[in-house]
Amino acid sequence: MRGKQAASEGGAVREPPSSVLNFDYEDATTIQGRGGISPTERTIGGLRLRRAFEAITGYTGSCLLLGCGAGRHNRAIARERPDLTLVGADLSVSAIREAARAGNGGAYLVADAAHVPATDGSYDIVLLFDLLEHVPDVGRCVAEIARTLKPGGLFHGFIPLEAQPKTLFRALTGSKRIPIHQWKHDHVGHIQRLTTESVTTTFRAHGMEPSDLSYSFHLLGQVHDIVDYWGRERLRRKPVGRTATVTKAVQRVVFFPTWRLSYWEDTLLTRNPWATGLHLTAIKQG
Repeated sequence: MRGKQAASEGGAVREPPSSVLNFDYEDATTIQGRGGISPTERTIGGLRLRRAFEAITGYTGSCLLLGCGAGRHNRAIARERPDLTLVGADLSVSAIREAARAGNGGAYLVADAAHVPATDGSYDIVLLFDLLEHVPDVGRCVAEIARTLKPGGLFHGFIPLEAQPKTLFRALTGSKRIPIHQWKHDHVGHIQRLTTESVTTTFRAHGMEPSDLSYSFHLLGQVHDIVDYWGRERLRRKPVGRTATVTKAVQRVVFFPTWRLSYWEDTLLTRNPWATGLHLTAIKQG
């Protein structure tokens, strides 16, 4: 075993070696994965989970969820697929403590995705949601996924594509008026700007052949995302007063239609790559 493992379901938690850059993943305001989620929800989150369940249909055995945060997806997977031996891993000690306290999500461990404490070929399935945009070395992380998967094992993940051609995010690269990439870096630690081509090339280089690609966060989802982080930045600078009131009002006006309609947009445009979210399924060769 490599790295340091945290005991599951309330045991002692120790920090692993870290390969992330300067972002505070122990800050309670940055922890993701709280609460619950269902694949039947007509939301982008529900759609994301539903595509994962579709991908793993027919696969059984052991399942590793990298970047599990406070365990929201683990709990959903454990509920819908109790046949799987589920392990959730996250770099954040605080997030893993929350996940273990909540329970009902399998075992948990503290681990850097670039240094997974598991022997070669340990898992039948590896999943992740919103992780690769945070890691300094995407190739190193993908190599660990390949190493820990059994031959013929399945990977499925949701991966933000913030440099994808024909998207608002690509068009705003270098923008000073709407610096969405800087906002994403500062508020949630995004340090990678990926494309379908860069992601699939990396997976193939490590012996994993993509078997299915679908997309979400098309135009309306991108508008929602940009307004979300525009608001976060304005509220960081002026959290109270008239500016804050106006900012929140604008967000409410934009969010109400975009969050609901973006679900249907993504449902209709599943194979359209003009989007900033990739749902990738890949099979380990050999």
